[in-house]
Amino acid sequence: MEENTEYKSFASLEQSNPDITGITKYYNTVRTLAATKNDCATGSTGNTITLTANANQFASTISIADANAQADAWLTTNVQAYANNSGTCRRITAWRGINPTCIIEPTTTLSNFNYMVVRYKWALGAGVDFDTFTGFINTGTEWDNKYMGYGHQQGNELPNGKLAADSYIMWAGDNTQSNGVESCLVNFSKMTTDYPNLNTIQVRMAGAWFNSVGTGNIDIEVTTYLGGTMSKVGYDIINTGGTQVQKETFSKHIPKPPNWVNDVNAVTNIGYVTFTKSSSTGRIVITY
Repeated sequence: MEENTEYKSFASLEQSNPDITGITKYYNTVRTLAATKNDCATGSTGNTITLTANANQFASTISIADANAQADAWLTTNVQAYANNSGTCRRITAWRGINPTCIIEPTTTLSNFNYMVVRYKWALGAGVDFDTFTGFINTGTEWDNKYMGYGHQQGNELPNGKLAADSYIMWAGDNTQSNGVESCLVNFSKMTTDYPNLNTIQVRMAGAWFNSVGTGNIDIEVTTYLGGTMSKVGYDIINTGGTQVQKETFSKHIPKPPNWVNDVNAVTNIGYVTFTKSSSTGRIVITY
């Protein structure tokens, strides 16, 4: 895409003459105006960019208000071209819920954290009783491919019966309702402490409808925390005393399988989270 050349920078403006003796000059204060990038391809949306008119760039012999009006006029003329030149486009993903709203695919890089909660959410009209699969893969440990969720014969924790602080993954339980959430805690702090030779830890997410299906659309909310303690509350898992680092939301269409089976390879794959031990950061990949 060619750069939009309509934008006129400060450098291209005619510079104000220095104050002339006996003539009072007034200068603008800092002014800003925002616009959304509007030249993205179909199926994508632009982000919002703010253009700033710095202080003292526009002069008036009348008043500060007049200098500000000049700055505002410059902003109005240039902000859209500036947003189109400087902004970025992001892909629009799916629709979800009984009253669909559009979900934008967020940035998939995860900043420094040690706990992660994956929340699988569905609204009224999506379906009834969404069953989840959350588990480790490719770690080379005994915990690979032991998924948390209904019917997987692993209990609610890995290892089974452990408290949140001592479990590698904790499932908050089976939600069989027509809307709600199922949650899993992934305790990267515990996993890297007990397996210090692991450089990366990969988590796989998948799911299937156990009961009737409407739209079939769900949200996957990945929330990361640093520090504090984790505890199970209803179908959720919450952090106390720590810091929420990020919350990333994705949408995904999950069709009803021909038959519900306790086999991660026979249900809809949702995606992966890869945790890097050296930096305590990660990346999310959602499969579409």
